[in-house]
Amino acid sequence: MIIPMDSNILGLILSYAFLGVVIAFGIFLKNRFGISSESMRKIVHIGVSNWWFLNLYYFTSLGWAVVGPICFIVVNSLFTLFNWGKHIGLDDRKRNWGLVYFPVTLLLLVIGMHQGVFTPLEATIAVMVMGWGDGLAAMVGSKWGRKKIKTLNKSYPGCLTMGIVSFIVTVLALGTGSSLSAGMILFASFLVGAVAMFVEAFTPWGLDNITVPLAVLLVLRFFL
Repeated sequence: MIIPMDSNILGLILSYAFLGVVIAFGIFLKNRFGISSESMRKIVHIGVSNWWFLNLYYFTSLGWAVVGPICFIVVNSLFTLFNWGKHIGLDDRKRNWGLVYFPVTLLLLVIGMHQGVFTPLEATIAVMVMGWGDGLAAMVGSKWGRKKIKTLNKSYPGCLTMGIVSFIVTVLALGTGSSLSAGMILFASFLVGAVAMFVEAFTPWGLDNITVPLAVLLVLRFFL
């Protein structure tokens, strides 16, 4: 008789496989097409954020769900401390600290969701804003953002991209996962986009990977 594999174990296996594919894809693009270190970092950033859907689908136990984020906090900390990134093209050690803050946020969101502090829908929007919004904003900013906002070292195209992508992500999530009216969905999504844009712009040292999701959760609390 074949014993079905526990969904938590399967989820952990798929998590490592998925993250391995994402990182390998980033390295491939760097080596094959010569993309910048920042683009490679953000492609991995965007890809890894989609791990959240594996978390929602497979993990029923908090103990299993936190294994992946904790593991990657440790690995990414060593990766940054010892500057191993230079071997795969991520040679900006200061920027690589964002690779540590990202799984820290995922860990907080996993724990908070399992403990009922916020709903899966709220957490999903926070992760997608962090992943897709911040990731695409950085890529657009580094490519076309020659004109910077004074004192912030942020570009106008990058900030605008953050706001627009965050708005779209929130509209899609609320439109499919909430009972809010169309008007409220648009209003909530506009606020999420605006707050995410300003928090990302004013947060220093790469800590926006933590501050942006927390700010998004705070905004959503008024609607969900």
